[in-house]
Amino acid sequence: MPYSQYRPDLMGHAGLTPSGTFEAGSYQSLELVYTAGVFGVDDTGSIKIGFRFATDFGPVQLDVPEAPGYTTAEASNGATLECKWEFKRNIRPWSRSLYVGVMKHFLKPGDTITIRFGDRRQGSPGIRLQTYCEEEFEFRIFADPIATYDYVALPENPKIRIAPGPAVTWQAILPTLIRADEPFRLGIEATDKWGNATNQPDCELRLEANVPVQGLPETLRIAQGKYGAVVEGLKITATETLVVTLRDSDGKDICRSNPMKVTDRDAALVHFWGDTHGQSNETLGTNTARQYFEFGRDLALLDVNGLP
Repeated sequence: MPYSQYRPDLMGHAGLTPSGTFEAGSYQSLELVYTAGVFGVDDTGSIKIGFRFATDFGPVQLDVPEAPGYTTAEASNGATLECKWEFKRNIRPWSRSLYVGVMKHFLKPGDTITIRFGDRRQGSPGIRLQTYCEEEFEFRIFADPIATYDYVALPENPKIRIAPGPAVTWQAILPTLIRADEPFRLGIEATDKWGNATNQPDCELRLEANVPVQGLPETLRIAQGKYGAVVEGLKITATETLVVTLRDSDGKDICRSNPMKVTDRDAALVHFWGDTHGQSNETLGTNTARQYFEFGRDLALLDVNGLP
């Protein structure tokens, strides 16, 4: 086993404030409090807070109080702590880790270590959360209370949810090459400033095609809470190149689709789009395998999706 399995229930516990849902890429100040378990933490013992390899959280820094990412650690009993932030200090997938060592004195059961990610008390704007969405962004904590550098993972760890921000850009997605008379779909979605699909817009859009398209509505309602919309069952009978323009309720252009070429009905080959390699949190990536496939199918509108 990569970590010791000895009595994780005795290794203490941790909480995070504030908790809940936060906007991707926003600056926050998060306070994590670790409470020592029945063993306390011996002199030169330590804890580590691990983050998944695939994240752009932070970066954590320990030296410039007024700069982004400034992070501090304090022991409730005044013990001297040593902090180190390293890119690969832990076993994957929790490679990015903050090490907090008790270098003088010790912690008795119930003593605490308070870690402030994005400590604003001396002018830091906070720490930047990762710029992409995740249902459960975890602060995975490992404890070495007996100072053997043989860590035990806590059974319960603080988590937050990272959600998309307001809409900044729009996308209209078409296939790139289809046969005449074959049905196709148009996907519409809004993205925040980091490129995350967002469910915040509540608006009506106008749709205009440069060539006749069977089944294309003149307007489309995008409801708040929905990640865009898909118009199915569209059809073009002639060999054309289609572009769809989206306009807001005032008639202002907000985006144009990619061009879609319509070829002969008997064409041997057409285009299919896919992502054949990704990572989920079953390995060292983000979110579950199910969420990976659902994103590819429902939001990216891929024809093929693979997960190694």
